[in-house]
Amino acid sequence: MAAFDYARSRATADRLIARFGQAGAVRRSGAPSGDPWNPTPGPATDHPCTLVVLDYEAREIDGTLIRATDRKVLVAAGGLAVEPSAADRIVIAGTALEIVRVSPLAPGGTIVMYEIQARG
Repeated sequence: MAAFDYARSRATADRLIARFGQAGAVRRSGAPSGDPWNPTPGPATDHPCTLVVLDYEAREIDGTLIRATDRKVLVAAGGLAVEPSAADRIVIAGTALEIVRVSPLAPGGTIVMYEIQARG
């Protein structure tokens, strides 16, 4: 039996997100400099990505872990220079939102896309 082709699934996900999504960015803070007791934040770097913004369904919102104003963001893995983390921010239509949680969809070890919980 042949192994499943996850690279093809990733290409399909990238294509669909590009078709129905929008341009965005993963904003990563720069390394701090200066004195350890009074560091100066380094300049942030935006890494372009393609994303789709969705609302959470009412049954998913519990008011604590997922709030009514949170957004589910699907980010294409293809062409993304960095792996998003909760330390980053996601830029959607010029607005930087906090990343609460990042869940890579990675069956078989191949990252197909990222699901991000974003909070404004």
